[in-house]
Amino acid sequence: MKVSELVSLRVVDPAMKEWDLKDLMEELRQTSGIREVIVLPANLRRVKQLLAGTGIRIGTVIDYPLGCGTVAKKAFEVGHSFQDGAEFLELSISSDILLHQPAMIRELDLALSPLSIAWGEIRTRVDSRELPELTKIDLAAAMRELGWSWLVLGEGADIETAKHDATTFEYDGGKKLRLQVNLESATQEELQELLLRGVDRVGLSSLAGLDLTYELHQTEADV
Repeated sequence: MKVSELVSLRVVDPAMKEWDLKDLMEELRQTSGIREVIVLPANLRRVKQLLAGTGIRIGTVIDYPLGCGTVAKKAFEVGHSFQDGAEFLELSISSDILLHQPAMIRELDLALSPLSIAWGEIRTRVDSRELPELTKIDLAAAMRELGWSWLVLGEGADIETAKHDATTFEYDGGKKLRLQVNLESATQEELQELLLRGVDRVGLSSLAGLDLTYELHQTEADV
């Protein structure tokens, strides 16, 4: 597996200027080999235009960053984003809602399942940066019970936290749970370790210093 197959570029800084966004997308067109990019909803249509013909998958965030919105708000943003051309979505849900409001989660599941089937993949994002260990274990169990297949953790986590979370969620979330951790940046060696710990995707805010063609090993025996 190449680095480009593991990482996802996150362009979710609301302070980014239009010309900076355009320059970054042009750089991706010319040099990167990146497979997917996730952007803010306000930039989705523009990025679709700038990356047209590249084959790069473009996603956006929903109810970001807190994930405390109503079911109606989330469902509206999901439908609107798919109509605007998103190929996958990252839906933020607060840990409190996910763990302590089962009626809302059932309603959300009923509302979003048809949209996911009709339009595309919806990943569940939880801001895990300040969560205690036991809450993370409960989250993993909740995802397993719901049968939701993608969990995205944090925003700009440090590498040691990401490695620990990878081990926790692989053990408590079950084999069907696909895990993404979000970092500011990472080295090839750090990506290799995360891959071996069961991480399926690494969201990065910066690709600086990365060789996206670098081959990562998927088992310990290959290292």
